[in-house]
Formats: sequence, C-alpha cells, structure tokens
Amino acid sequence: MWLKRKIAPLIHWAAHVSGKSLEMIRATPGARVITYHAVGTSECGVRVFEQQIAFLKKHFDVVSLAVLSDNLASQHSDLRHQVAVTFDDGLRNNLTYAYPVLQRYSAPATIFVCPGLVDRECWLWNQEARARLRRMNPLALRKLADSLGRPGSNHLRIVDWMKKLPTRSRVHVEQVIRDATPYWTPRRAASISNDLMTWDELKSLDPKLITIGGHSTNHPILANCNSDELIHEVVDCGPLIEKRLRRPVRFFCYPNGDFNPVVTRFVEKNYRAATVTKPGIINGEVKLHQIPRLGSTETLPHFTWRLHRPTA
Repeated sequence: MWLKRKIAPLIHWAAHVSGKSLEMIRATPGARVITYHAVGTSECGVRVFEQQIAFLKKHFDVVSLAVLSDNLASQHSDLRHQVAVTFDDGLRNNLTYAYPVLQRYSAPATIFVCPGLVDRECWLWNQEARARLRRMNPLALRKLADSLGRPGSNHLRIVDWMKKLPTRSRVHVEQVIRDATPYWTPRRAASISNDLMTWDELKSLDPKLITIGGHSTNHPILANCNSDELIHEVVDCGPLIEKRLRRPVRFFCYPNGDFNPVVTRFVEKNYRAATVTKPGIINGEVKLHQIPRLGSTETLPHFTWRLHRPTA
C-alpha cells in the first residue's frame, strides 16, 4: 500500500504529460459528472481547481446537470464528450474561490445545499463532531468513548459509528459531544473549510451559471431515517430552498452517498434526477436518480487519470 501511494502519482504524471490519459479519455465513451466539496483548501487548491476546469473546458462540452440529465433521459443524445460539475454542501469557499473560476471559464455548475443548515448557519454535523472530538485531549476522548459504549478509539471511528445510528440517537450523541467541549471554537482554517453560504450569498450566484439542488434539509444519513423524517429531509428540502431563493430545485444529492429503495422512491417522486457518490462514467444504462460521479483530486494529473479510471 505504501509503495502504491508512492508510485501512483508518478504514473498519473507520466500519463498526463505524455497525453496517454487524454487518449484514454477519448477512448472511453460516456459523460462524466464531477464532485467537488471544498475549494481553496488542501482538499483542492484554487490553482488546481482552475487547472481542472480549464482542462474540462478544452476537452469536453461542459454542460449543466439539467442538460446532461435531459440528454440521458432522451437516450438519443451523444453523451461522450459532456461533463457536468457539482459541489456538495454549499460551502462558502465555493463562492469565494470556485465561483470566480467558473465565471471566468463560463462553466456551469450545480451546488447542492441543505436549507436547515443554512437557516441555522451551522456546519454539517459530521464536520462539527470531528472538529470537536479532534481537539479533545486523549484522556477526555477515551472517557467520552467509554460513556458512549466504546464505539471507537479516535474521532474518525466515533463519527463513522454515529453515521450508523438512527437520526434521533445521532442527534443525542452530537449534543453529548457539544456538552463535553463547551469551550470549543473553530479555528480560521476550519472555518474556511466548513462554513456554509448564507441565503444572501446563495442568491448572489448567477442563476444562468449556477443551479441550486437539494442535499436534504439537515444532511442526515437518509438510509437511517424513518418515513416521517424522509418527508422533512427529502420532500420538504426542495420547497424550502425555492421559498428562500425563488428558483426551482429539480435535482437532489444523497448525503454521504447513502440511500436505499425507500429513500430512492421519495427522491424519484420529487426531483428530476439525483446524484450519488459511487464512481462511474455515464452511459445510457444509468438511472436518472442514481447518477454516478467522479471525485475531485489534489492534482491535475490524478484528475485526468480519474476521468478514464473512475475508481483510481
């Protein structure tokens, strides 16, 4: 595994500079949807993001998710050279760092937001829980884990355990963590990575360039929700956004990529199409409410490699 991590970047670089990745992209039929979260952080720097958008504009037809999904539904359009850009969560850094690049390249994109979190001006629950747990001293973290039934020995394992809990239980654990970290405040770097856009900031995005989609009302794990919770998280999500922004919400993104047949039925009844986190290239057999995406990367060579090797 260590050797693979060392060698892989060299392979990606060689394939990119030699043109082999571009050759393989052209030989791999199907459209692509790209997933971004934070931009302007270690996850995806601004320079790298601009390089990736420039590459897409040069070698693909960058279209809105609406155009791509309509073409997918028609089963008559040529999807081979189409790509759509998406952002999960509605982070403020998307406005600060990504939006100017999208404007400069006239690259349309879809941003999936959680209206309940925007209303409360808070982070995604998993990001807040990780940040609070990470700042606890080892002894306090161990005592907290013991009080929760020892779900894990570090902040990552505890949050992974929380993702499997029913919504009410998870919300209770969130409060337990807050009570255990009463003096926690986010550091500047964490705020840049995790702060969400306000409604006014979302309104400032050009509707001709940016589509707003639903990402659930509060970003729970939808597969853990009961029917009443799904009504609020899925059915109510779009109208809550529409009420605030006065623009239609036709697309949905499953938080954490988790769904089941019940969740999908709710989404199918309320949204034109939906995206998942499962990697893949889009062809005519893809379901409209389970559109695969390709995750962003930290370098351009890895990005161009992933465009023809989705799971790499």
